[in-house]
Amino acid sequence: MADDTKTSAPSLSPPPLPRPGREIQTVLPGMESAEDYIIKKHNAIIHRTHAATPTEEKLFSALLMAARAQMKSGIEPSNGQFRTTIKFLRNFTKISATNNQYLKDALTGLQERPWQYDMFVEDKFQEWRSFPPISEVRIDKFGAVSFYFAPTIMEALNNPSIYTQIDLKIIRGLKSVYSIALYELGMTHIGERKEFSVIDYRNYMGLKEGEYAAPADLRRHVVEPAVREVNEKTDIRVELQLLKRGPRGALTGFAFTFDQVEEVEILPESHQLELIAELCALLPEGIGVLRGVVPLLKRMLEAHNEDYVRSNIQYFTERVNDKNQAPIPSPGGYLRRVLENDYGLEIRERREVERIMEEKIRQGAAEKTAHIDVAHANKLAEDEEIFQIQEKYYTYFQSLAAERQADIVTRIEKSGLYIGPIKTQIMGFLQMEERVNL
Repeated sequence: MADDTKTSAPSLSPPPLPRPGREIQTVLPGMESAEDYIIKKHNAIIHRTHAATPTEEKLFSALLMAARAQMKSGIEPSNGQFRTTIKFLRNFTKISATNNQYLKDALTGLQERPWQYDMFVEDKFQEWRSFPPISEVRIDKFGAVSFYFAPTIMEALNNPSIYTQIDLKIIRGLKSVYSIALYELGMTHIGERKEFSVIDYRNYMGLKEGEYAAPADLRRHVVEPAVREVNEKTDIRVELQLLKRGPRGALTGFAFTFDQVEEVEILPESHQLELIAELCALLPEGIGVLRGVVPLLKRMLEAHNEDYVRSNIQYFTERVNDKNQAPIPSPGGYLRRVLENDYGLEIRERREVERIMEEKIRQGAAEKTAHIDVAHANKLAEDEEIFQIQEKYYTYFQSLAAERQADIVTRIEKSGLYIGPIKTQIMGFLQMEERVNL
């Protein structure tokens, strides 16, 4: 197995302050609120051997989420069948390949290697079990996914006695399968210390025989990178202690102490950072770099939308720059108050009124133009009809004998009653004097 996080291993004591991590930005199908990403995992599902890759672990969490959403909506699974879509699974696991083979390989991986269940014997049956977590999966030509959990997973889903709340947004942001396993373990043992022998920890992480066989390699490539990523990107802190024995200090195991971080600043993903940077640039100089402004804007974008945030930033900026009013003593606190109380509502309403007025003006102009166009079209039609009639009379005139034509032209010139082009004069003369009706 490739090493998921290849970085050097400095001190593993928890940082003095929580560090930023990643969070999902795109709303996934059926998951409209932050609470939808907090899934209750039965502790026995957490206390098991883990999948071979982070994609498989995230895929298993996504399937649990889809099953939870279906059960939450009151739809009973027919013969144990749950349903979701390829789009949802790809979005959640961050699979960018478009041919779906990578997703299919991960689903196959969840079926190939059996899991050992309830390694800490917290299930009521208190028995060891071994099984692939997914018994069957089907994908139709339209991208609909049907899947079936193993009976043991179904028992855990239906047994609410021992559950831990897991934030799948945080799971989704972790890159290492070992970090995912350690985070879920920590969430079930907040405020506790958990010890593993080297052998037990290898089994818990699902390592194959020969992978990181030396305890030092296990520490350097599995344990320490996982502790580091969990401390950097999640809402818990992990303190690692190496368990040693003998005069030479042979490494025999690992002890983990888990504590909950009260508040963690989770930064947006890169595409949202660009928008937040643009919004910060709209703020008065020096405000955008104040501590807490970026997570505040992120939270407001998640709770509302870009127009909501922009209008409130405009209100804040106009107020700060208004020299006729007293200076704001705490700009950061005032910005928070403006955003939370929606002082920019008036600006959005004013914009909407202006938009409606502009639309009405455009509609009026369009109607006027349409009226002019109709009148012009009518005139053109009338002119065309007159032209056709003139052509008929002129054709009739040309069919007359030459002497007759000359006589008509002479009489027209002498009368002085007919004006305009010669065809018009001929038509008028034939209608009035000769009583010709064509």
